[in-house]
Amino acid sequence: MVSSEKVTEESQLRMPSGKRAENRKMRTESLSRAALALFLQYGVEAVTIDQIVDGARTAKGSFYRYFRDKTDLVASLVKPVRDDVSETFDRCEALLANASSGSFAQAYEALAQDLIRVVLQHPDVIRLYLHEARGPKNGARAPIVELAEEVLAGATRLSEVAHSHGLVRGVVGRLSAIVVVGASELIVARLFAGDDVGPVLEMPGALVSLVLDGVRARPTTTGVATAPPKVESGPPKERPKPPPTPAKRAAPTPAKPPPTPAKRAAPTPAKRAAPTPAKAAKRAAPTPAKAAKRKR
Repeated sequence: MVSSEKVTEESQLRMPSGKRAENRKMRTESLSRAALALFLQYGVEAVTIDQIVDGARTAKGSFYRYFRDKTDLVASLVKPVRDDVSETFDRCEALLANASSGSFAQAYEALAQDLIRVVLQHPDVIRLYLHEARGPKNGARAPIVELAEEVLAGATRLSEVAHSHGLVRGVVGRLSAIVVVGASELIVARLFAGDDVGPVLEMPGALVSLVLDGVRARPTTTGVATAPPKVESGPPKERPKPPPTPAKRAAPTPAKPPPTPAKRAAPTPAKRAAPTPAKAAKRAAPTPAKAAKRKR
C-alpha cells in the first residue's frame, strides 16, 4: 500500500510553474472545496469522483490531471494540518526538554495555543478529521486516520518526556495521551456544535491547568518532587476475609401458662310451680280420718 504522504509528494512534483501553475492551483482548490463540502455532508467513503467533479464544475479528466485518486485528494486536504501539528509537537518537546518544574506548564500552554490556532485556520478540515479519525484505516479515509495516529503518538511522546524529567506523576504514556487527546477533541467538537465552552482564546490555559492539576508532581518538604506511585504487576492479591461474625442466640421463648380451669356455673334452683286451686283446697280440708284422729 502506497503511503498517502508519498502520494502527495508525487502530486506536488508534477506541478508546473508560471501561468499553468496558477491555473492548476485554481482548479485543485476548486476540486478540494467541492470534495470537502461533500465529505462533510456524506462521508469520505460515500462520495464518488463523479460527484466531486460535478460540484467543481469541471471535467472528470481534469481530476486525474491533478490527483491520482480520491485518497490523494484527501491527503492533500489534511497535509497543511498534518505539517502544522508535527511542527507544534516538535516545539513543545524541545521546550519540555529544558523546562523546570515551575516552567513546564508554559510549554503545554504554548502547545495548546498553537493547536487552537490550527483549528481556527482550518475549521472544515478539523471537522472532517473529527468525523473520520476513528474509522477504519482503509480506502480514502487512510490519510485522516494516519493523522490521528500521529497526534496520539506526539501526545504520548510529550507525556513520556515530562515524566522522565520528574515534571508529572501518576499515569503516563499512551493512557494519559488518550485521555488528554480525547478530551481536547471532544471540546473542539462541542465548540463546533455551538456549545458554550467559554472564550476560545482562554481555552488553552484553562485546559492545561485542568490537566496539570491532576498530573503535576507534588513537592515534598525537602523540595524534591515526589516520584510516581509504583504499580505492582501480576494478578491482584486476594484480600483477607474478615472473621465470621458469631451467630446470635435467640432468646428462649417463655413457656405458656397452664390453662385457667373453667368456672362451673352455680346450679340455678328450679322454680316450683304455684299449686292449683284444687290442690290448695285438698291440702286445706282435712280428711275424715284425720279429723277423727285429731278429736281423740
